[in-house]
Amino acid sequence: MSHGLTFPVRILSLVSLVGSTLLVLNCSSGTPGQSSGAGGATGTGGSGGGTAGGTPGTGGTPATGGTSGAGGAPPADTGQSVLTRNKHETRDAFFTQPTLTKAMAAKMALDAVFTANFTGAMWAAPLYLENGPNNKGVFFAVTTGNDVFALDETTGAIVWMHSIGMASSNNGSVNGCGNIRPLGILSTPVIDAATRTIYVAGGVGAGAGIDRHEVHALNVDTGLERMGWPVNVSALKGPGNVNFNTVAQNQRSALSLVNGILYVAYGGHVGDCGSYRGWVIAINTATPTQTGAWATGGIGEAIWAAGGMASNGNGVFATTGNRTQGDSATHADSEEVVHVTGMATVDRATGIYFPSHWRTMDQQDADFGAVSPVFINVPGATPASLLAAVAKDGHFYLLNPANLGGMAGHIADVQIANGAMATKATPAAYVSGTGVHVVLNSGGAACPAGTSGGIISILVSPGAPPTAKAAWCAAGGDNSPIATSTNGKDETIVWYVNGGALKGVDGDTGAAIFGGAGNCSGVRQWTSPIAVKGRIVVGGDGHLCSWSPH
Repeated sequence: MSHGLTFPVRILSLVSLVGSTLLVLNCSSGTPGQSSGAGGATGTGGSGGGTAGGTPGTGGTPATGGTSGAGGAPPADTGQSVLTRNKHETRDAFFTQPTLTKAMAAKMALDAVFTANFTGAMWAAPLYLENGPNNKGVFFAVTTGNDVFALDETTGAIVWMHSIGMASSNNGSVNGCGNIRPLGILSTPVIDAATRTIYVAGGVGAGAGIDRHEVHALNVDTGLERMGWPVNVSALKGPGNVNFNTVAQNQRSALSLVNGILYVAYGGHVGDCGSYRGWVIAINTATPTQTGAWATGGIGEAIWAAGGMASNGNGVFATTGNRTQGDSATHADSEEVVHVTGMATVDRATGIYFPSHWRTMDQQDADFGAVSPVFINVPGATPASLLAAVAKDGHFYLLNPANLGGMAGHIADVQIANGAMATKATPAAYVSGTGVHVVLNSGGAACPAGTSGGIISILVSPGAPPTAKAAWCAAGGDNSPIATSTNGKDETIVWYVNGGALKGVDGDTGAAIFGGAGNCSGVRQWTSPIAVKGRIVVGGDGHLCSWSPH
């Protein structure tokens, strides 16, 4: 566990998840960014991203992201809010930003007026609510010291701060495992704009150890705890009455909110000490006393990828790591993709995938769970809806989410990186003039001729079955990318932070568009930025950094 497709402009009908309600959103080819009316509900759309430009309406409530993946119909972007990691629960991090053309992107510079400072180390990605307190936009940042900050979108000033409790000064795991101190909130929260609630998860401990793991629900306007919260995860049990091992567990993976159910995943601490398991906790947000839990069958098998689990609107898809105790020839739940639905149930007939070399992966610590999965939609492919999942050993898999296929049931398997420890990342997915891409950072990328670097883009082509190949590489490191487009298919740019500087490259070729400016210190590994109103914003220790065209 160590850590050329085009879209029609005619009216499209898209499905989007809004809290616990299923809505049908109609998206026309009208002026982007002007779809939120006074008093109406504003949705942030499918798996693709926010909309810059236009004049947002007043009084609306942004909705959580929907189910439309990169490729196919562009997601319905009726608001700027970024309510979950990578914009939507499909985790594609594809943001529609009409003002961010390639020409404008070349003029990016740090926004000097934006001084968003706070106290503490930040390992999560920031979130953004378009109509926050007093109907003004706010960014949200969380720290390992267990503090949650709401920050003014213009100046960066602190609007409110809330502590969920003392953070452990030493994670307290067995034999000194773990390297993050204090150890409080590591993961990216999720916002339910309909109820104006932000959900966060963290370990709480008054001294050196973790006393309990909790999930909190805070009012986005005030930071106050919602009635009936927090939920004490440490008191829950998994299938077969399995206990939650509080001290050995760690919560790193971004939270998911699907159909009114909050999903929170757990793994272990770096070093793999203690009898932890991979867990997915399900909480009914309307009635938080209603909970469910799924735990892996073996010891270890962590669910820890920072980008979180992916959803197509039916539960979540998680990836697990290596088994840490025992070397059985019988597969439990290590090195797999698992589909968790409802209140944390798994249909093992259709909801499990694992490679045939899973045991070798276990022995080499080649976690499948080192990379977050991402949904894509590839018109002309059979099936068109696909789950892309990458293992630490550099294998890129395409899976059928309707039936993951059990052992070796993948649709495609492409080696995109070399080495058992090559890839630990949070991918993004996007559409460009050349087609549907999945892009991620990798330490051992198998780059096509003429390109090199640690950011690799994989082109997924239609067919029966679909195929995948490396399209380009660009210079990069531990930080993960996002993508923007002016309309969901044109002017596509891949953005990421490298060495504290923002980089922007062409989504078709990987050629540099913006070579980097400013120094955003303390940006942690696997962190990715967000795109909001023509700005690129990333979180680092004690601050947010913002770039826009100047």
